[in-house]
Amino acid sequence: MSRYFELRRELLDKFTSAGIESAGVEADILISELAGFNRAELFLQSDATVPADLEKRIRALGQRRAGREPLQYLLGYAYFMNIRLDVSPEVLIPRPETECLVEWAVDTLPQGGSLLDLGTGSGAIALAVADERPDAVITAVDVSTPALSIALHNAERLRLTQVRFLESDLFDAVGGEKFDLIAANLPYVTDEEYAALEPEVRVHEPRLALTAPDAGFALIRRAAEEAAPHLNPGGRIIFELAPAQVPRLAGLLAATGSFREVAAMQDYTHRERFITACRSEEAGTEAAG
Repeated sequence: MSRYFELRRELLDKFTSAGIESAGVEADILISELAGFNRAELFLQSDATVPADLEKRIRALGQRRAGREPLQYLLGYAYFMNIRLDVSPEVLIPRPETECLVEWAVDTLPQGGSLLDLGTGSGAIALAVADERPDAVITAVDVSTPALSIALHNAERLRLTQVRFLESDLFDAVGGEKFDLIAANLPYVTDEEYAALEPEVRVHEPRLALTAPDAGFALIRRAAEEAAPHLNPGGRIIFELAPAQVPRLAGLLAATGSFREVAAMQDYTHRERFITACRSEEAGTEAAG
């Protein structure tokens, strides 16, 4: 049987050879999560002997991680904001930069306000907002039945039952409903970008949640063109998208005449990754059918 520091060194070498960035961090996370330690406890336990069954499991998952399966899929969960979400290859793994969107939504929603989450996937945005804002009334939609099943499971496990989930192609299932805020984290990767993605993403994450026609802009354009009738007067919308797409979306929102205060917002790495806008008072009030 190995000691923890020996097993960590073995995983570090294996992950580094496989071309995994942050190999040491991932080795620590894999061992810590399976052993039930935090990383500080792992350091303190470094000379301790790893139980045989645990060592076998860590080695097995370590081998799969070296084959470039995402760590979150191997563990079966991912951390996002202050919640833990169960994930599988049916849904994207929540990205850290999306936490910027959630923080903005939490601060922007009025008391008792309503939120529509377009393309909810695992439920990350809707459930993270619900966790921070129990007063909010939240609807989350996705076109993927398997993704919605996972999102609903996460809501039930987290006891965030104020979130309503609907199977919907963008606004189709919400009829004439209006919201105070719409959050749209939709597929925006181009086919060319997809071909060059790391194998963790290209091989294992669902392409439906990643790519879109028209250089990744098709769904974003539809949402921008259809959103205004689904916002209350003064309601706001936020999009997450690729930095290269920000000028195009800003121009589109301005050109609709339905939005004012169109602005770019940076992520944690100071890249412009979000566009926010406010529904103009002059925007049409007839909801899309």
